[in-house]
Amino acid sequence: MKRTWHDSHVFFIFIIMRKKRNYLIIISVFLLITILTIVIKNNNQNLDYYIEGEPKITLYLHQENEVIELGLEEYLVGVIAAEMPASFELEALKAQAIAARTYTIRKIIEGREYPLNADLSDNINECQAYISLDEFKKRNPKNYSELQEKLIKAVYETKGEILMYQNNEVIDALYHSTCGGYTESAEDAWGNHVPYLKSIKCVYCEKSRHYETEQVFSNSEFNQIFNINDAQLKIDILEKSNSGRIKKMKINNQIIYGDRLRNLLSLPSTWLGIEINEHEVIINNRGYGHGVGMCQYGTNGMAKEGYSYEEILNKYYQNIDIIKISY
Repeated sequence: MKRTWHDSHVFFIFIIMRKKRNYLIIISVFLLITILTIVIKNNNQNLDYYIEGEPKITLYLHQENEVIELGLEEYLVGVIAAEMPASFELEALKAQAIAARTYTIRKIIEGREYPLNADLSDNINECQAYISLDEFKKRNPKNYSELQEKLIKAVYETKGEILMYQNNEVIDALYHSTCGGYTESAEDAWGNHVPYLKSIKCVYCEKSRHYETEQVFSNSEFNQIFNINDAQLKIDILEKSNSGRIKKMKINNQIIYGDRLRNLLSLPSTWLGIEINEHEVIINNRGYGHGVGMCQYGTNGMAKEGYSYEEILNKYYQNIDIIKISY
């Protein structure tokens, strides 16, 4: 379902942006949205910065150790360029644009401290990836103009659209590359029940090169990673999530949790099966990423079958509304 927020709601969102580190103000502004509407109508001469033109954000570039300022939608073009193949279908790119815009707003509301007092960071370990259009051109020298046009079209044709739950919460619009057949619930992944981030079946990401992969380790290499001195290697799966991903396992006498296993072995995901033979440990993986939220390759698969970006978003995020902020 798509709804429109008018200028008062724009003021609400971007007051939060400017005063993001005061959580009490965020809550108060949210609860008093009706009062803000009256304030804006009666005293809008001081609010032009917030309600006219494209909002500005500051972005920390972690490799350069510097901060740049750019428009919100301009920033999102760079996010999509970094986070999703520009060769994907336009409806998939639109879904990614809205997920990324929502993720951005949510991060700013949360008020996380980024280096040099920036609003956001391009470090994927703490925020979304971002590349400039110059960098995008270097990566796509042959069809740069065509792909850039698609990215810009996806962002500006969904301008101001974000995802909300029950019309009062900007959702945590998580996404990942390839789910492998089922997405993961936030509760199984991190122990937090999030009603719009449930495990669902996905039959649309089979074309991803990450759908099924195999990693092979020699027994000696595997033993060295886990500091195992026993002659006999033994692995037991102790707990799986509802989607089939490893939550806890036992390697000889060590209890290893799924995320740690993935990090230690640089695996694409925690959805895996393990085979041990005389010389090797073979790990068969499904998917790539944490598996929570929107499956990007699934998104493209749906778009290829004619689904709209609204239908795509409503599949991967349950019971949400698409809200348009006017600015």
